[in-house]
Amino acid sequence: MQYGIKQYIFVIRELTAREIKRKYSRSVLGILWSVLQPMLFMVVMTMVFSGFTMKSTDYAVYYLTGFTLWTMFNVSTTTAMTVFEDNKNLFQKTKIPREVFVLSRDYTALVNLGFSTIALVIVLIVVRVKLTWTVIFFPLAVLLELAFSIGVSFFLASIYVFYKDILFIWRNIIVLLIHMVAIFYPIEKYPASVQKITLYNPLFIYPDVARKSLLYGTYDLVQIKLMTIWAIGVLIVGLSVFKLLENSIVKKL
Repeated sequence: MQYGIKQYIFVIRELTAREIKRKYSRSVLGILWSVLQPMLFMVVMTMVFSGFTMKSTDYAVYYLTGFTLWTMFNVSTTTAMTVFEDNKNLFQKTKIPREVFVLSRDYTALVNLGFSTIALVIVLIVVRVKLTWTVIFFPLAVLLELAFSIGVSFFLASIYVFYKDILFIWRNIIVLLIHMVAIFYPIEKYPASVQKITLYNPLFIYPDVARKSLLYGTYDLVQIKLMTIWAIGVLIVGLSVFKLLENSIVKKL
């Protein structure tokens, strides 16, 4: 069993390394873009929105935390969708556990988040945010959002094999979602009716828990329970859909 787990992890790492090399193969700065991109976006967003939302130093941390977690979800779910077709030969002809193909895309998104977190740490130091013990909720929010993303990834990857239009539908949904999870401005600025819906949206809850833990040194037990329920529930659903369709996916490919 131990050997199996080690082999499982090795394959995920190899697939992840291949994906990262492919993504940055023609870039001079390479993976450093995972640090620079969120920093550049943060500067622009802070200049545009901080004046009528909160002071610029707080907004920089507010935006960058939300953007970092959002990017992990966006990248993991969008790239995982085509993973079975991208690795068609390996999927059909090897004895590699088929789950690793989806997990490799999610792990790649987690690695990118790790580099983006470097940008967040730099900003925390520059604006002199005083961290408290609540900082432990930041990695918890990341891990639970990762579990949530994995569930969504398995669902989308399984459905995509049979319905290619789901890729275009999802890309449009993503564009809509980013404006509905309080990344650009605080939820208090939303209309009251929208606030009620957003408060239960997992894509709002994960970054909000992370923001509170870093910026305000607070936490909300209700949010922590909700983000745990969302993560476990969606992960179970996503894996169940994949297992249900696994044989059909092999035949369809």
